[in-house]
Amino acid sequence: MGGDVHVITLTAVWERSLEGGWLRSFGLPSGLGSGHRVQLLLAGAGEEPNVRLNGCPLGAAVRGADGRYAWDVTARLQRRNTLELPAKEPALPSATGGREPLPAVYGEVSLEIVDLSQVNNA
Repeated sequence: MGGDVHVITLTAVWERSLEGGWLRSFGLPSGLGSGHRVQLLLAGAGEEPNVRLNGCPLGAAVRGADGRYAWDVTARLQRRNTLELPAKEPALPSATGGREPLPAVYGEVSLEIVDLSQVNNA
């Protein structure tokens, strides 16, 4: 791809939603400008999940050759954000009563920040 790409993996500090899915809060990545694109990536999820960001469905994803689902979330990010993954397993009480790692059945979730000025100049 070339250019400057920064990946933020969202593995820890998830909480169960009331519907049995999983919630992850995160702040707006620092240093973003008009020349940046932010994609939400979900790897190993199986079928396309109904992902929500800040309470709104992200809609259809683009599925890459590597099997990862990708959504461009650049315009949807706020100062504080909440990502929600739907239930994929029976809702069980939290072992810790609070935050915990996302179960492996969901795959890896990450934000990929691409500096488009670097991509276009590469």
